[in-house]
Amino acid sequence: MGKKGGGFGTTLVLAFVIVLLGVGLGVAISTQSFMQRVPVVGPLLFEEEPAQTTTGPVVVEGIQDLNQLATVRWRESVIVTRESGGTELEQILSGEKVLLVAAGDVEAGVDLESLGRDDVKVEGETVTIRLPEPEILSVSLDEEATGVYDRDFGPLNLRPDDDLVEQARARAVDRIEGAARDEEILAQAEQNAENGIRAFVTSLGFEKVNFE
Repeated sequence: MGKKGGGFGTTLVLAFVIVLLGVGLGVAISTQSFMQRVPVVGPLLFEEEPAQTTTGPVVVEGIQDLNQLATVRWRESVIVTRESGGTELEQILSGEKVLLVAAGDVEAGVDLESLGRDDVKVEGETVTIRLPEPEILSVSLDEEATGVYDRDFGPLNLRPDDDLVEQARARAVDRIEGAARDEEILAQAEQNAENGIRAFVTSLGFEKVNFE
């Protein structure tokens, strides 16, 4: 009978301890101090991982790498005529006339490599970018598709004027560039730059991209 009484007493003690622990736990939770008292075990069980942030300099560097995406190429063909100077009689007797058929390419773009940190503002989920002005990057003739189609000499012309051909080529370059500008190649280059930058910036997690 003594042994049975001892077991019953132990059971009462354990029950009392459990009640005390329960009350203490409830008080700790109600005073919002429980999480501060719980030791951190393992990979930060109760701690939120810090949000990843993308800074302005990182955005700038990424945009600078998009430089080639801002390029537009335009192809044009023109016919150019150049004649030697002098009076009408001199042109008939010793003059020269060159007919040049030329084809060339115009490249335009926005120089994103020149973008500075002051040109990019990051505010929360919005990025505001001040882009450089679009510009003509190059104008070149396609030598395989460019050549003198016709060349007339006066009867007294003993020396062909090669400078006349170079003048015709230079005029062809100007006209090809002018045709590309008339077709708003600069606006296309700016739009390409904005599209490429917007796709890149939103891939970083930003929701809105504004351009100035």
